Amino acid sequence: MSKGINLGRNDFWLIGVGKGALSMCDDLNIDDSHIIDGIIITGVKEIREKPYQVFEGSHPYPTKDTVAASYELLDLAKKVPAGDHVVFCLSGGASAMLCIPPFGVEIKDLQELYRLLLNSGASIHEMNVVRKHTCELKGGKLAQELKHTRLTTLISSDVPGDDPGTIGSGPTIHDSSTFKDAYDILMNYKLWNEIPAGIKDHIQFGMDGIVPENPKPGTDEHPDHTVKVVSKSSGLAEQVALRLKKEGYNTWVSPDSYSGNVQKVSKQICSKAVAVLGGKDEAKKPAALVFHGESTVNVKGNGKGGRNQELALMAALSIEGQHPISILSMGTDGIDGPTDAAGAIVNSETTLIARKKKLEPEVFLKNNDSYHFHDQVGTHIKTGHTGINLMDLQVVLID
Repeated sequence: MSKGINLGRNDFWLIGVGKGALSMCDDLNIDDSHIIDGIIITGVKEIREKPYQVFEGSHPYPTKDTVAASYELLDLAKKVPAGDHVVFCLSGGASAMLCIPPFGVEIKDLQELYRLLLNSGASIHEMNVVRKHTCELKGGKLAQELKHTRLTTLISSDVPGDDPGTIGSGPTIHDSSTFKDAYDILMNYKLWNEIPAGIKDHIQFGMDGIVPENPKPGTDEHPDHTVKVVSKSSGLAEQVALRLKKEGYNTWVSPDSYSGNVQKVSKQICSKAVAVLGGKDEAKKPAALVFHGESTVNVKGNGKGGRNQELALMAALSIEGQHPISILSMGTDGIDGPTDAAGAIVNSETTLIARKKKLEPEVFLKNNDSYHFHDQVGTHIKTGHTGINLMDLQVVLID
């Protein structure tokens, strides 16, 4: 994805965080002899004969091991000599994998905060505003630790709109949001009274001016910093569409990455599919529709699942009996929510098959238990970690 980035022939320090950080480093195509030292925190444990260390980070919740790895990265950043070049590869998942709690906040407090945010229906932008104000490295604070260096940040986007300040909670990107913004988000989603006391105190101290705000645009920016978004979900969607075109499909790719709650996204996808099926859309059969983005789920049940599995279940209900439509919904990182599945593939017969097995799709959906629905019906996709993280992907085939 980041092939073609010209880093010159000079030596540099390499750091990276996120599910796709290792792949990004591989794509640089740089002779290892140019890497002075480095640390990568990613989603898999891998031993490499490289001039950098690889630490396994946790997702979607930070752990003590995450904090230990983050301190190792911080120590490395501090020992880089003034004027040296640092290359930072950032991808999705970094919000959990790079984490040093502020004073007075325990790791268990952050785990609970992340859980509440993920289940609240808040957007990734809103969640990361809160995360940026409850970590010692996010929201541009890592860049402050590297102010004495020449810094290049390469980003693989996993957020709608591809805002560098939102991706991975922007460790090296100046932050225009405030502690008051974080407070307002928590109040808006009725989480303020649910979050641990240590986090409430920290945010309140920030609003009172006792804890300093994150580095701001135009005042606290890094003096020698190049930022480049090197891969996006739109590029992956176009590649998928090209492959499907070669298979004989008339392809259509969503021009923008979607966002919003999973009900809205499912309706958008299914409405387009039914319109194509009925000949009321510009896309002609046999058609392949490709969507990309990130939805949110307001979890009210106590089941198991992820946004892609839930979207697939909703879609299966919407297209029940509509022949012939098939829908794939998956996380490009291979992990959908806190499960071992990437997502699911459904068609117009999926829910009919479930009902024959005495399974009620509506009951599973109401309980946010899409994982066990797909597990019993046999519609799961399980890929394991893919090494990339470019939001979610949906492919609809209408033949």
